[in-house]
Amino acid sequence: MMSSRPQRLFVLAGLTALATASTATTASAQYRVGVVLGGTSPWGVLVEYRWKRQGLELQAGTWSFRDLSLSLTAKQYIGSNAVEPYFGAGLWGIVARVEEGAGYGLIARLPVGLDWEFASRHSAGFAIHLNRALALKRPDPADQRPPRAAFIPLPELNYRWLARER
Repeated sequence: MMSSRPQRLFVLAGLTALATASTATTASAQYRVGVVLGGTSPWGVLVEYRWKRQGLELQAGTWSFRDLSLSLTAKQYIGSNAVEPYFGAGLWGIVARVEEGAGYGLIARLPVGLDWEFASRHSAGFAIHLNRALALKRPDPADQRPPRAAFIPLPELNYRWLARER
């Protein structure tokens, strides 16, 4: 179980991200697609729905083609310049199959990053995700160690292309 302080931090970050997401309008909605290096996997793909200063991002990736990594993150962008900082909250799930059996993990993530629009319809980004395991089932049934309680930072680089704007 999480101690009360980190739990409050995740609840506060999640409520902040969801509260800002509730002000969505379709007047300036964007759909962005891209590729990602690092973060939830060595490589992956992403789709982001963005409106006003908020975004909802879905990432899919793999570590070894014997696993699937999915994450869903709500983001709040700050400012309206070519370089936009952001923060957010989300969940990352991973399912893997190895010789010992199948395992899974559910991880809370708090990203802090920058999104840089370097050309019309093209953006690059960098983020640090603070990750903390919430639930874990290891492939080896004899391994009953609890998830680590530490926050684990993982860097991420990404490229996004503005696919469509409404």
